[in-house]
This record gives sequence, structure tokens and C-alpha cells, in this order.
Amino acid sequence: MYRAQALSQDQVVAAIYETIIRPEQFDRFSAGPPAGPGGGGGLDRWGVFGRPRAVPSLRAHFSRAMLIQEQQWERAGRPGPGECAGDCSRFWLLAGAGSGGRLLNASQPAAWQLANGGDLPAAMGLTGGAADRWRIFLDQVRGGEFSWQEVLLLDTRRPGERFLCRPVWLGGAGRPFAAVMAERLDCEWSEEAAGPVAAAFGLQRSEIDPLKAVMNGTGGQAAAELEQIAARAGAPGTAELIRLAGFLFNEHMRDLKIARGALLPPSEEVEDKSGRRSQFFRFGAETGQPVIYVHGVLDGIAPLQRLQPQLRTLGFRVYAPMRAGYGGSVPLPRGQDPADAFVQQLDALITRKNLQRPVLLSHRGGALYGCAAANRLHSRIAGLVAVASNCSIATPQQFSGLSGYAWLVAFSAARARWMLPGLMKAWSGALHWYGHKALLKVQTARNSRERAILDQMDLLPLLKQSQLLFRQQGGAGFLADVQMMRQGSRKIALTRHTRAVFVHGGEDRVAPLSDIRDTFGGQQNAQLCVSQEAGALLFYTFPELVLTALQDCASAAQGKA
Repeated sequence: MYRAQALSQDQVVAAIYETIIRPEQFDRFSAGPPAGPGGGGGLDRWGVFGRPRAVPSLRAHFSRAMLIQEQQWERAGRPGPGECAGDCSRFWLLAGAGSGGRLLNASQPAAWQLANGGDLPAAMGLTGGAADRWRIFLDQVRGGEFSWQEVLLLDTRRPGERFLCRPVWLGGAGRPFAAVMAERLDCEWSEEAAGPVAAAFGLQRSEIDPLKAVMNGTGGQAAAELEQIAARAGAPGTAELIRLAGFLFNEHMRDLKIARGALLPPSEEVEDKSGRRSQFFRFGAETGQPVIYVHGVLDGIAPLQRLQPQLRTLGFRVYAPMRAGYGGSVPLPRGQDPADAFVQQLDALITRKNLQRPVLLSHRGGALYGCAAANRLHSRIAGLVAVASNCSIATPQQFSGLSGYAWLVAFSAARARWMLPGLMKAWSGALHWYGHKALLKVQTARNSRERAILDQMDLLPLLKQSQLLFRQQGGAGFLADVQMMRQGSRKIALTRHTRAVFVHGGEDRVAPLSDIRDTFGGQQNAQLCVSQEAGALLFYTFPELVLTALQDCASAAQGKA
């Protein structure tokens, strides 16, 4: 589903601004080198813009990014390369001529690593061959035997790490004075990312093979063919192309790792007005329409996590708070209403991140919390999309697909809640016995099309991650959710201010469509979208329906629908 996911225009544009607007590149605005020998032919690093080449759509964004960067340079007092601030998380250094290089400036991470002094190549972690090339390049720059467009890639002893080195003009009386800027790049070539990155640059996959040689090779001078690729992509030069491509490769592969359960998304903490701390995860794009995901009871963030590439491509900036008792979120004090606590949590998250009218996206049992939050925070949210809502625990027959221990948990949730704390202690053993997919299979009919689709999905890493979050607080979140779901529809009535879309499957055996129609059918501003082919696992089997509903809700809130 996500293997051939294309990169969106917005994603590439955001990467351009991210890789261009950096203080260590302020040297582009300093007075340029003199023309003639010893200065690389007198063509500064931006000379490519004067050549008669095609102008792709991305070129305007490069120009705009440089304009913003120039404004920052002006506000900073026009610092030279040896004076620009290094208070960033990136690793870069500026080296002058000398034996192995003389340190002239560095970012804070580089300064900390180089604090003990000594040989620069060793401190940078360069391989033996790369250290030799580094010294040769320094000598060439000192002697004026170089071009200002030259880019050198150097290998280190750490996998996937390289240094991008380029000459930098410092100015000087009487004769040119140049140094070498070395920026650390953490990037490895990936065939899975190559196609989407090539398409983003308007190229065929085979046309970026020179970039592959640079990123996969043992280092050395960047191939001359990269200048042509840079021109077609609209990049000012080879260095800018390599930075941008490396950033997109990293971002795309990180998204795929998240979607497959090999990596958890980044997370932060937020504190509500009562001082209770909770954890939330970040998915999707860095900018765009904000969305708050309200997870279900058993599978947590898994159904959303596998859509990470699509969420970024569509421009959704998603926050997934863990309810009290899940993950790193503090459990509820005895007697506190779960809905009240969740609304306070969302209020704190919206304020902390300054979210402008986010869309709430709920799944299964999260619909109860989504409706409660939509009602109480209606002026601050754009609407609610509720997927495969399961709003009550009425009878154990709803979970009749399980047997043994799993059925006992369902029975206890419905009729004997006092048994649940003891059963939670044995949850890990039950999952080992039944398998993590039992959490999903219980919601499908035997021999059904939905179960057949489920059997073909590789969800085990995702479900294991979500179950670790489920059990992190000893199942306290599940116990609070059971309390909430036992109250059922008493807490789910929507106010007339709330725009809501309920996406449901006609084959849902746990929360039948008839029950959803009875609960939401007559409510104002509530729209019911039904897929007769889908069942309880609609979020997994028909994710495009979820994303379409999310887009429609966001567009309607912006007055575009």
C-alpha cells in the first residue's frame, strides 16, 4: 500500500526551505571571489542561474528560500562564514589551510566533539582514504587549484554518514582567502525511495544514478552529471541537490519504517491544567491541516501508524495523544471521569501546539471520547471523523469470535468488571497464546473476506508496538475505557454545532450498522458514510475511505466544500 507512495509537492517544497535556510550557508551572500585563475574560473556558486536551462516549478521555491535566508543574514548583522552562529543541532565545521585543517568555526555539536583538539580528520571520524582526500582538498583550496562549484563527499567509519565538503570564500587583502565547509550528512541510498525522489525532481528513476554513485560510493568528487540533475530539479548547485535529496531519502525511509512498525513516531509530553502529564505522538507532515487522532481500545495507534506516508503526502499534521493509563500518560485518579480527563488533555495539547481548528479522527471505542471532546471544544475544532465506531459494551456476544481467555476478558468488561485487574496481569501470556492478530480477528467473521484480507497483512510489528503502549501502565487505560464504554450512548449525543462524519462498514459484526444508525441517524450535522464491503477493520482494509472523509471534513471547515 505504501511501497510506491509518491512525494507530494508540498513535501518537497518544505524540504527545500529546510535545507536552504541554514546559517552555515550564509556565505552565499558574502562578497564573491575575484574572477580569473585561482578562483575556479570566476563563476560563483550561483552561476547556474545564469545558464539557459529549463525552469522547473521548484526553482521558484529555491529562489524564495534564498530570499528568506538573505533577510535572516541581514538581521543577523551580515556575518561572514567564520562568524555565523552555530547554535543548531546540525554538525558542521569550517576548516582553514594547515595540516589536516585548522578549525575556524563550528556548530555546537561539532564544537563539543572537537573540544579535545587534535587531528580534525580523526575527530570527524573519517576513514583512512577519506582523511587523505580531505588533506588533498585543503591543499588544493589553499593553492587556488579548485572550482567554486566543487563538492567533495567523504566517508566516515559510521554507516550511512558522510561529510559534504565545499570551498567557501572568506575574503582577504591582496589574494583570495578560502576555507572548506564540511557538513555532516546522515543518509543512505534506498531503492524504495529512489523512484519517489526522482519523480519529485521530474526525472526518471535511471536518471538519478549519478546521485546513487555519490551516496553509495566510497566518497570523492561529485560527478559532473549531478550539475545537470541539479539544473533540471531547479537546485542552485550540486551541494544543494545533495542536501535536498539526502533529506528526502531520510524522510521517506523514516516514514516507511514508521508505517511498518520498525520505528515509533516521535513523541512529546504535555501537561494539563491539573498538572497531569500525558504522552502524544506525531504523524504526517510538519505543516498543514492539524488532526488529533483519538485511538481505540485494543490496537492503539497501529491503524494510523501504517498510513504515515499518505498522511505526509496529503499534508495532514497529526497528533495522537495517549489517553490516561496508556503509554507514558499518567493513569486516572480513582473516581475521575475519563471523558473530563480526556477533554482537559486535548485542551492542553491544542493550546501547547497552537492548533487552529484541528479535525478529530476517532477509531472504534475512541468515538465516545471524540464526541465528548467535539461537544465541549466545538469552537476550537473543525469537526469529527469517526471510523468504525464502537460505542458501548453491552453483551459479551459482541466478542463471540474469541474463546478461552480472550472471551473471559470481554465477559468481564461487560458483566464482571471486578475481574479485569487480575486478567490484565496475564494479558501478555494471553497475547503470546492467541497471537497479536487475535485482537483484530475477534472483530471479523470466520471465513469472511475481511479476515482473508487481514491474514495477508503484515501487522505484527505494529500491533506489538501498540500492545507495549497498552500494557505500559498495567492496563490502566483499558480499565478507564471500559468504564467509559459501559456508559455507552449516554455520553455520545452531539451538539448542533459539531460537524461529524461517521465512516462505517456494513459487515461490522461487533458494532452493527443498525446500532450506529439508531445512535447517530437523527443528529444534526452528522453524516453517515457506509461501505457495504467493509467490516470492523475498515481502517485497515479501506484506508482510502478514511483519508477521503478526513479531506472532506477539513475542506468543508475551510469553506472549500
